[in-house]
Amino acid sequence: MKILKYPVGMGIFFFITCCCISCEHPVREELQISIQNRTDSFISVRLYPKAEYLSGTSYRFSDIGGGYTNVQFSLPPNNDERMEWSEIIFTTGDLNIKPYTLAAKVFDSIYISTENKDHTIKFTHENVTGYSENLFSENSTWDYKTGLQDESDFRVRRVKVHCYTFLILDDKMIIE
Repeated sequence: MKILKYPVGMGIFFFITCCCISCEHPVREELQISIQNRTDSFISVRLYPKAEYLSGTSYRFSDIGGGYTNVQFSLPPNNDERMEWSEIIFTTGDLNIKPYTLAAKVFDSIYISTENKDHTIKFTHENVTGYSENLFSENSTWDYKTGLQDESDFRVRRVKVHCYTFLILDDKMIIE
């Protein structure tokens, strides 16, 4: 009877290789809400988060980790159909929540003004001024897309993103 002997280092290498091959990470899923500027000019967005999300001039932008970001930002015009750039305003692990419900859970109101500040849109839970629909309303229109992203810390993980985007459009602005 012949006994094969493997060096200890080769056995460890074989064990680690088998673990890496057999341990495929499941795809994590998350839901995001975002705002996209489809007008012809820059817009300034000011978010008014609820107290439990607010920290000075920053707010917690996710309930699954990720830290804090500014409550105010600008968005350039994005009126090219081939461009899909938008600003994510909140991320959650709750895949069953509606985008308007998530917005109402996190924010008291959202104000948007055009570049030269000649027009302001104010979204609140009760009403909207300067725009034809309220992003907090059940009747609001959100653009929905899914996609896969790679998230990397010490290992690469796949994330399936369900993204709802509220579009700011020139033809929905109400000028008085």
